[in-house]
Amino acid sequence: MITWIIVGVVAAILVSNLAKLMPRGRERHLHRLREQARQSGFAVEWLREAQRVNQLAGCIAYRMPLERAPLAQEFSCRREADGWVWLHGSEVTPGCTEVLKQLPEQVRGIDRQSLSVVVYWREPDDPAVLTQLVAALEPLKAPSQLD
Repeated sequence: MITWIIVGVVAAILVSNLAKLMPRGRERHLHRLREQARQSGFAVEWLREAQRVNQLAGCIAYRMPLERAPLAQEFSCRREADGWVWLHGSEVTPGCTEVLKQLPEQVRGIDRQSLSVVVYWREPDDPAVLTQLVAALEPLKAPSQLD
C-alpha cells in the first residue's frame, strides 16, 4: 500500500513539473503565429540590435525570401509617430509606397534587400494581422512588375 502512495506522489510531482514547462497564453499564441508565419514563407529571427534602435524596441524580425531586385528597388525605413523615416531609398523607390500604405500598424520597420524583405514588428494578438502583412508584401514578390 505504501508503494502505491509513493508512486502516486512521484507521478503527481512529475505531472506538475511537466505542466510548468508547457507554453501558456501569450507563449502559445506566439508559437501558433510564428508557425503560421513559417507556412506563409517567413523565417522568424530574433533582433540583437533592438536594444540599440528605439523604433525597433520590442520587435521581432520576419524575413521573407524574394526574387532578386535591382539596387534601385531596395529601401529601408522605420516608423515613427509622424510617419516613415527613410534610412535607404525614398518615397520614389519603385513599389515601396503601396507596400508602406498597406502594412499593419504593428510594423515598426521594413528593409527591402536584394533577395529578401525583413519586417520588424510587434507581434499582434490577432492572427488575421499576419494575413494583412502577407497581402501588403505581395507587390514585392514580383519586382519586374514594379519598374
